Amino acid sequence: MSAESPSPDPGSRVQARGRPFEVFGELSPPSPPPPGGRRSDWVYDELSEAIRSLRLPPGAALSEPAVAAWLQVSRAPAREAITRLADHGLVTVVPQVGTQVAPISMRSVKDAVFIRNALETSAFQDAIGKKDLETRELQIMVDRNRQAGLDKDPDAFFETDERLHQLVFALAGVPHVWDLVRGTKLQLDRLRHLNLEAAIDYPEVVREHQQIVDALDNRNEADGVEIIHQHSYRILGDTEELRRKHQEYFTP
Repeated sequence: MSAESPSPDPGSRVQARGRPFEVFGELSPPSPPPPGGRRSDWVYDELSEAIRSLRLPPGAALSEPAVAAWLQVSRAPAREAITRLADHGLVTVVPQVGTQVAPISMRSVKDAVFIRNALETSAFQDAIGKKDLETRELQIMVDRNRQAGLDKDPDAFFETDERLHQLVFALAGVPHVWDLVRGTKLQLDRLRHLNLEAAIDYPEVVREHQQIVDALDNRNEADGVEIIHQHSYRILGDTEELRRKHQEYFTP
């Protein structure tokens, strides 16, 4: 999901960098943690989703006290979560500066594009072989995605985009595989969020969503595979100018 039209300044979509307490002060507090489970796991999930959505952008400062205050937990689970984020390459420790949200890794983005394309292609191929294939829910989600674009609602546009691709895996009878896909594409989603406003203005994105539904309805494997490949890899070409303009947000 992306666009060839000029990308807007990422500053219009991401929070400004700053001291840890300043950055977290601009974020809405999350919902209370669910009962049971390890508190550090919940802290990790909240932080990783904030990084995925660019509510915590590349370069944003993190600290145990700031994380603990934002999530209303002790410093121990905050420390453990930050360590896990560092192990996964989502934060970096800069000498004499502190801990910061890591830049977007383009190598990880390209890996995620490859994985998503391969798995969604397989899901599509399995789905068209189903005798009881029903695409009504998928069509509803495409229509909602189109409307979100017309409404210039980036959050709804991203959410409906995610949901309609998830439904392809559900139609194939492997809904759990989407969890695997989503787990591999955090870096990709950061790039998609950075480019989201431009993607909304690019009609080809929604057109390709519709073409995926049409290919399923017509049980046209060749067209579907080609569209999914084109749709998956579009982000790499459509964000070249964005990446040149904001090199500080990226690593190779």
